[in-house]
Amino acid sequence: MPKITQISENKKNKDRVSIYVDDQFVLACHKELIYKKGLKKDLEIDIDLLKEIAHEDDYFKAKDVAFKFLEKTMKTESQLRDKLLEKEFDQVTVDRVVLLLKEYKLLDDHKYSLQFLTEKLRSRGLKKVSFELHQKGISKEVLDEVLETMETGSIEEESCVKLAEKKFREIQKKEVDRYKQKSKLYSFLAGKGYDYETINSVIRRVMDETLEE
Repeated sequence: MPKITQISENKKNKDRVSIYVDDQFVLACHKELIYKKGLKKDLEIDIDLLKEIAHEDDYFKAKDVAFKFLEKTMKTESQLRDKLLEKEFDQVTVDRVVLLLKEYKLLDDHKYSLQFLTEKLRSRGLKKVSFELHQKGISKEVLDEVLETMETGSIEEESCVKLAEKKFREIQKKEVDRYKQKSKLYSFLAGKGYDYETINSVIRRVMDETLEE
């Protein structure tokens, strides 16, 4: 049976080692696997165990990629899966990494959606923010559950008023016709993802205030 003839530490990465069987290099893996699998020089080893080690090493690599990907900002589960699949990890390995990160609360679509909504609703409407979350892989079910816990109406209207007031001041400098002012303001707010009722209510409020001044 083939025998391990050498296990050497990687010079560039001390967490990894190279395994030689019958004086031939067969694979490199994370050092932790050497202890987990009880590998040592002169140990007889079969092809199935080598395959198992190679697969387990992919899991270690995938974890490293995932941790680096999540290092600076939170990501959605879909974004992380896409990243790992892009790196050509197999589906089983990706599922294992996702499960681990969920257990450690490092991957949480509900939390991500709540933070994203809270931040983004300050500058655009719920329709647009919901679309952006959908683009990031957040499901309708998760979004609906998060929205049930939030009072989005008041947040959305407040941000819409602030944007409308600022934009209307800019429009007034270039346009004196009230109908055209309203049309331009409506187009601007619609582009920000606010719904019809919110836009009309806010436009009336903002434009009426300027008439009173």
